[in-house]
Amino acid sequence: MIEYGRSIRWFNDYRDEIEFSSLNKFTFMQIWFMKGDLILDKVPYPKEEYVLNSNFPVIIHAVYDIDDYDKYNDELLRILKVLNHKEVIIHPVCESAPVNSKTIYTFADNIYKTNQLLKANNIKLYIENNSVIDKVNYKASDLKIVFDKNPEVELLLDIAHIDDYDHLQSILEVKFPKCIHIADKRFSEEHEHLPLGQGELDFELIFKKYLKGYEGKIIFEVVDEDEKIIKSKSIIEKIFEDK
Repeated sequence: MIEYGRSIRWFNDYRDEIEFSSLNKFTFMQIWFMKGDLILDKVPYPKEEYVLNSNFPVIIHAVYDIDDYDKYNDELLRILKVLNHKEVIIHPVCESAPVNSKTIYTFADNIYKTNQLLKANNIKLYIENNSVIDKVNYKASDLKIVFDKNPEVELLLDIAHIDDYDHLQSILEVKFPKCIHIADKRFSEEHEHLPLGQGELDFELIFKKYLKGYEGKIIFEVVDEDEKIIKSKSIIEKIFEDK
């Protein structure tokens, strides 16, 4: 079954974001976690208690630098427990150290240790593929190293991070995703997250050929005006209605 979620506009009032999501039939929202904190501009501390008491489902998207795992795993786990979550996304980056041939192995080891902690608490981990600008966990060969070390971990496929459809196919040959980030992009740009219809991605082709049979979470990473988010969702809904 397809579940539609959206990345929260962290700069908006949280209650307004819930109202918009509910009115437009999103069943959950994605909240970012960075450097030990939930990224929500207009939410009082403790933020996780406010989110919990707001009674609208969310999933945490944790952006982790290469040396963040030992620093922030305990706080991430604490927040997940407060929220009674059984799933979490980690988006790996490497900004604090140069990327070399050993980096992906360090990352795979970090994921292994993190997943052991999460698994002990019955929490499923999704790992996101990167775009070319991040240099790590971007190529299919990188993903293979990570998932060979961590076969129980799931792939979160960010479609806007692909270079082309050959790149997409190579990723899918490593692991089929259980969760997807959706935004549009132009192939001439290394990294973009545009509203659907403003880039060059052929979503009908993607879902009818490359991701045929997909069932799982779809998270719209379209942080724009209301109408652009609504239009983006309608494009994907129509593809699934026509299948």
